[in-house]
Amino acid sequence: MLRLLLHTFVRVFVLSGMSAVATETVMGVAGRAVTLPCRSEAANQRGVEVCWGRGQPSLFTCRDTVVQATGDQLAYRKSLRYSVSSSSSLTISTSRPSDSGFYHCRVQLTGLFNDQMTSVHLIIIDRTFTSDSSDSSDAGDAGNLNAPHTPGYKTREVTEKTGSDVTGENSTGPMVALVQSSEQQRVNSLQSFIGNTVRVSFIIFIPALLLTAAYSVWRSQSDRRVNQSEEEEAELRGETGMSYGCPPEVRETHFIKTKN
Repeated sequence: MLRLLLHTFVRVFVLSGMSAVATETVMGVAGRAVTLPCRSEAANQRGVEVCWGRGQPSLFTCRDTVVQATGDQLAYRKSLRYSVSSSSSLTISTSRPSDSGFYHCRVQLTGLFNDQMTSVHLIIIDRTFTSDSSDSSDAGDAGNLNAPHTPGYKTREVTEKTGSDVTGENSTGPMVALVQSSEQQRVNSLQSFIGNTVRVSFIIFIPALLLTAAYSVWRSQSDRRVNQSEEEEAELRGETGMSYGCPPEVRETHFIKTKN
């Protein structure tokens, strides 16, 4: 029963934590640098421990860690292509199509379940795709001299609080960052509130349930010991009464009278 409760608690906690992580989409071009922002309030703190991993985050650490750092000091990186900025953003140099996928940034804070996480969906576009788009656009414009020149692919810079992390100077080519809309941010805020509420409820409910179960077991064992002690004491009193409650002469006299 205890093992089942712990298993259920872990599953619900992980699922609620995943639902509370906001996801951002970043697009880059193969062969060029791309930067994944870590949208965490604590990411800019000095000396904070940050790790970047691929896929969904685990309960306490990053899964499939690619970079782990404390401030500007790198503790581990899977490849020389990975680097971390002062704002905990992950930069991948010479990006490849195989780099596409989900990444998560985990800011490790002191205390139980205080870590902050953000998720980034990276999409790497093949360079031939952008070249073909540009060529087809130029060919279409050549047929109409009055048509304004519209390049097939342009960099769309996104300016936010840390917009420089998205389209920084290290990025040597066009890169598009699709930042969440206000509606999506409201949805993520609601998911974060629900997830935190569920986690806090389980953090309070599970220990209370375990303490109640432990108290019930302890109480039943204590009652059992008390009952056993009372039974042993009663048996001991009975044996003492039979042995010492009546003198031997009285027992012999009573036996003779009964015989006559």
